[in-house]
Amino acid sequence: MSRIKAKVAVSLLAVIVVAVMIFVFSAQDGDTSSKLSGSITEWLVRRLAPSFEAMSPADRQQLIQQVHHLVRKAAHFSEYALLALTLVIYLHYILERRPAVMALYAWALATLYAGTDELHQMFVSSRGPALTDVFIDSGGALVGALVCLCLLTLRKKHKARERLA
Repeated sequence: MSRIKAKVAVSLLAVIVVAVMIFVFSAQDGDTSSKLSGSITEWLVRRLAPSFEAMSPADRQQLIQQVHHLVRKAAHFSEYALLALTLVIYLHYILERRPAVMALYAWALATLYAGTDELHQMFVSSRGPALTDVFIDSGGALVGALVCLCLLTLRKKHKARERLA
């Protein structure tokens, strides 16, 4: 297998792994999903709030509930940033386009996947679609695509400098 074919295969595998991960998280029923993000929230709050242990149990619970929503939305954002980043890398290997065009394609594909993911949640117990989640996912995808675009541009400039040296 040639080096470029290996890069295509690995980058496609990365896209598939991230897409499956998103699907699996979305397939969790509401209680399971909430427990998972709740445990992550509690772990974060315990480490980032210096006075957490000194709080009353009611104050601890209130703080966890306040942060929980942000953790869930940050997870949406991050998942789709990673999806778009892997898509840009994959598209970089299979298309002969400018990096900005590939980033745009990756953002569009990730946003489309976000929409289908929300439709998927219509069929999951105690879950449902939310247009706001599609916007959050799309924002994450945009950031992931832009980060990858910047990295590809820096890599291209670095390689051009190496050739001149």
